[in-house]
Amino acid sequence: MMMSDNLHQDKILISVVSPAYNEQGNIAPMINEVKNAFLGLGQGFDFEYIIVDDGSTDNTWPEITDEAGKDQGIKGIRLSRNFGQQIALSAGIDLVQGQALIFCDVDLQHPPSLFPSMIREWQNGAKVVNTIRLETANSHFPKKILSKIFYHLINFLSDLPLKEGMADFKLLDKSVYSKLQIMHERNRFLRGLIPWLGFPQKTITYKAPQRLSGSALYDFGKSLKLARIGILSMSTRPLKYVAYLGLTLTFLSLLGLTISLGLIIANNNTRYISPTFLLMLFNTLLIGIVLCCLGIVALYISFLYQEIIQRPLYIIEKKINL
Repeated sequence: MMMSDNLHQDKILISVVSPAYNEQGNIAPMINEVKNAFLGLGQGFDFEYIIVDDGSTDNTWPEITDEAGKDQGIKGIRLSRNFGQQIALSAGIDLVQGQALIFCDVDLQHPPSLFPSMIREWQNGAKVVNTIRLETANSHFPKKILSKIFYHLINFLSDLPLKEGMADFKLLDKSVYSKLQIMHERNRFLRGLIPWLGFPQKTITYKAPQRLSGSALYDFGKSLKLARIGILSMSTRPLKYVAYLGLTLTFLSLLGLTISLGLIIANNNTRYISPTFLLMLFNTLLIGIVLCCLGIVALYISFLYQEIIQRPLYIIEKKINL
């Protein structure tokens, strides 16, 4: 078994980071799978596995500390509260030391058996190795529809399109993740930040197994929040679209009023088209559009406010083997 405290200088250190929220049943099986993946790579590699407990309310942290006590290569961070998956990932990324970084979920739906293929692509020159999930075992139809809506919405509104099935399961060269370490924006969407960085990229596909234990990290509300963060943090298209919509509706409103007045004058009769009704209709429509536009602008302002106050991205309560 490889141990990071016995690391030789000629070995290649690979860092692995996983966020964990109420994942007590998945910690030990995931660690075993990670160890098996690196054993299959041979003696030329060593690893450190950083698990970030994102304010869990179950026995996730005791499980992490127990496993870390057996192996110095297993490292743990406990955040002071639940900061969210993207921030928890960032907390782990900030502390890695490897020549490459792999980040993935701890529920085994991002299978460690894929690590050797990702590392081979990295050794062949890829600075970023993406993964695309082709399907998920026993995935429910509503979840599939939700996933499709998520990616279609992101691609429609974002300046950096994402491929469907591309989640937070990637390998990054040190030259790439070191750039992430100096990016301190609070509203994080790593799936968008990494394509924004550029660098040579490769993609491999996989079929995700069924979740081993616990419930899914992202329900509808959290997925909607992630989509909102992704859109607002990576694109200004919504602002452009509402401006275009406002111009279009203004033009249509003026056109409709002009036609209505023309018909009234031509027929000398108002019983076919009521000016009062038309004015009420257009006013209601325009007021609704204005309120929607103000709401979108308010979202951007709230993002700016959160960046300006410059609070820490996260608070670390405890560490082990770090």
